[in-house]
Amino acid sequence: MDQCGGSPLPKIPGIYQTHLEVKDKYPIGSDLECIDKVRFIKSIEKKNEPLFCDPDVAMVMLAKGHNVINQRNWLAFDDKEVLTFYAFYKKSGRGSSAGIDYTLKQLKIIYFLVDETIQVNEPMKQNTGGPQGCFIKKQKIPLPGCDQETGPYYRLPDLVVGTTVIFYGKELRITGVDAYTRDFLHTMGVPAKDNEPMPEDPYYEYRKKTALDITLKNKANTARNPPPNGYDSLILRFRGYWDDRNQMEGDLHFYEVLYYLVDDTMELVEEIVDDTKVSGIRHKMIVKRQRLPKEGPWLLQPGYNVRQDILNVMTTNKNSFYYTMDSKLGIVQKVPYYNCTDLFIGQVLNVYGRSIVLVSCDEFTKSFYSNVYQLGEENLNPIEAPKTMREIEEEMLQQKRVEIILKNQDEVLRKRLIKYGGTGIIFGFLIKMITDDPINQGRNFMLKYYLDDTEFAIYEYRETNSGMRGGMFRSKRGFSENQDQANLFIFHQLAVGVKICIDEFKFTIVDVDDKTLQFMIDNPKEFSHSNLVTVRSKTREMINSRFSSLDEFRMEYFQDRELVDRDEFRKVLSFEGELDPHNAVVLSLMHKRPDPFEPYTDNVLRSVVQREMRKDCFIHFDGLKNNFRSRKSKSDEVGYIVCSEAIKAMKSNRISLSEEIRSILVNKFTDTKNGCTVNYEEMVEFMDYMKNPVEPPSRLARELLFVKPKKVLVRVNEFIDGLRSET
Repeated sequence: MDQCGGSPLPKIPGIYQTHLEVKDKYPIGSDLECIDKVRFIKSIEKKNEPLFCDPDVAMVMLAKGHNVINQRNWLAFDDKEVLTFYAFYKKSGRGSSAGIDYTLKQLKIIYFLVDETIQVNEPMKQNTGGPQGCFIKKQKIPLPGCDQETGPYYRLPDLVVGTTVIFYGKELRITGVDAYTRDFLHTMGVPAKDNEPMPEDPYYEYRKKTALDITLKNKANTARNPPPNGYDSLILRFRGYWDDRNQMEGDLHFYEVLYYLVDDTMELVEEIVDDTKVSGIRHKMIVKRQRLPKEGPWLLQPGYNVRQDILNVMTTNKNSFYYTMDSKLGIVQKVPYYNCTDLFIGQVLNVYGRSIVLVSCDEFTKSFYSNVYQLGEENLNPIEAPKTMREIEEEMLQQKRVEIILKNQDEVLRKRLIKYGGTGIIFGFLIKMITDDPINQGRNFMLKYYLDDTEFAIYEYRETNSGMRGGMFRSKRGFSENQDQANLFIFHQLAVGVKICIDEFKFTIVDVDDKTLQFMIDNPKEFSHSNLVTVRSKTREMINSRFSSLDEFRMEYFQDRELVDRDEFRKVLSFEGELDPHNAVVLSLMHKRPDPFEPYTDNVLRSVVQREMRKDCFIHFDGLKNNFRSRKSKSDEVGYIVCSEAIKAMKSNRISLSEEIRSILVNKFTDTKNGCTVNYEEMVEFMDYMKNPVEPPSRLARELLFVKPKKVLVRVNEFIDGLRSET
């Protein structure tokens, strides 16, 4: 006993202390029992509850012939004796695009006389757009501002037609009562007002107007003929779906519809996603094999197909009655059933109230309708079924996964290219604006893409008497925050012919810088569109589809010319737009004739180099020489270094010489006899404007150093030989 906390009874199932129980519900439960029409209560707690019958309610029951004065509610009433009130609850804040500011719920307030509890329900309606059913479960509802445990609670006199009650902060407007409640209140001496009109829910009316309508895509034009011999024992197989998502806890169901030609019966099997299965799908029989009626009644009564009725003739003697058949013939109830001619792609089957849409069929079913009913292929093409929520989530997850993979891959490629080519890599492209304005169509722009930080800038070429200012069109920066995600691009996607969108301006890439293109060709793994082997293979394949040999192709377009203008070469290899224009750009660079630079003196070259060094304020010539010396290998002679190491040393010291000037400078001090090594001692003395200064170059001298021809020519023989080598 002491172990039970001083309780006179042990803590075993069925025996417990009343004051330790915290009650928050008031169910009828199994405590009330009726034995031989005598009502009993089993638990002690129910006797202690002060649930005496209300005096006004007792007078009503007395008027109906039941004296329940000073009796408890559970003795006076049954749990099915309730009073029903009609009410509505207006909820604001929908914020729909159709201008609907609130929704309205039509409710029923049910008052239980047996224990004075209240339950609020919302009647079920189709396509309401929200949950329905129990709004407030059965319980005692306290008055506004009162405690749930101590009360006071709402009682019958508080429920008056035309007033507003507040249930847990929700204002419910009572609009009327049912006939039984009205008679009960009238007998009670509290006549209820006339029922007020129940307002309609504007959102429900809007959903009824915008309800989805299933439209048929293909309708078969078949004759209702029985299947010919040879097809009687075969099965037609369709696939369909039933969209039940407009109902509460509804889902999208997929079915396999089987039609047996031998007896015109049908069978429906549902496909349920089950991860425990190897195939991932579990099949469940929904409609067993039977003849499927087109419309109700779905449950036929016994004798529906008998034309005569049975008459029961009885006498006063129970042992002498007999049956007889009616002499008049009745009308047999005709039930239409589905036939194979009623099944086609897009058909909506009414399967016991479920609208199942057929979306596809197997190959045998297609051949059956094509051979028997001469249906075209267009009438048997499958239609797209709606996607389930799981499929939508998987597609979104897969798309996100691909974006993450591509983003990480782009970053890996970018770091690999920077490691290979060094920092400061800038890609240059010639772009034109895509617009209907003829003035903007003639404008030329330069797109500079900085690989170090993936930012880019746009500059416009200055042209005489064009009416355009030229210069910077877009400063160096990344994509703006308002840029559409579908229009984002990365460095390895840029190629001739590609269309890009930057800050709502649409451009197309028409040409690429030679330095940039050569970098792409040297890195075919990162720039697949500039892979020389692939480009030559595609070009050879296109030529073989149009000409019998390479010689015929050459005679058709180039005749006996050895050099062809680059623009003409690109136009020929485009094949009227059938081949990617970037292929012609790659081939034109590979087979371009070297630019014939004009001759220049050493003083002109030194003046140009020192001018660039002086312009960049470079003074660390001793550090440059030490850098060369540290990269020298043991096999090199004193004062010499390999060409590739010399270029890397100049890049590491951030010498701001263009690639052309750096290449000319390295070639000048290269000694081919010693294995292509550079005399860096003499090259540094040549560059040092502090020890060996020369006069700054004139404008004419700078132009003489890099004078290029106006036209770029392509060597045809080398191009043809390159295509032959690929075969």
